[in-house]
Amino acid sequence: MTTQKLAQNKIDYIVFHRPKEAGQLLYDYGYEIPKEPKALTGSIKALIRKEGRKVTEALLELHPDTKAILAIKSTKKSNCSACNNKTYNNDSDNCESCGHSGYIGSGDEYSFLGQFDSYNDSELEKYYRGIVTKSNKTPENKNLAQEVQLIWNELRQRKQQEQQEKITKVSKGISKDDMILLGMVFIAGILVGHGLKKNMMYGK
Repeated sequence: MTTQKLAQNKIDYIVFHRPKEAGQLLYDYGYEIPKEPKALTGSIKALIRKEGRKVTEALLELHPDTKAILAIKSTKKSNCSACNNKTYNNDSDNCESCGHSGYIGSGDEYSFLGQFDSYNDSELEKYYRGIVTKSNKTPENKNLAQEVQLIWNELRQRKQQEQQEKITKVSKGISKDDMILLGMVFIAGILVGHGLKKNMMYGK
């Protein structure tokens, strides 16, 4: 019998891959061990119906993929600071939903900050607040503290750039005539001030 036909559910799968151990389980309960895999599976199912949960638990311990299953279950996942889904794999420092990676202290700040190129200011500020909260909960995490600093610097640079752009925009908005007028007012102010100073010196 092929694997495809036999391994249709968990019981079939375990019995097919661990026939010797499954047979021993059957033997321990006082039953003969069938030679055919299909008959062995049928006997195990009958034993489960008769004895219940304890046989099921014993059978699950024979699962050929136990280590892989336990490894998957033991993987710690937390809320992603970027998308807020509980799909952030702490072992690999990567979100399975949005692909965001936390700063791991590799020194490659440029690559880390590149993830936020598509974020507008409000989105980056929201991320910043979330990462600050996360950092406050785990003050011993130096990488997280560095990430907070990197994001803060990025926000500060964006604000400075915005202010510079506003200043540039304002200066470009002043016409040539306005510049001439401002220059004349400035020169007139100097002349008036100089005249007042001279009059005070001569007592006028």
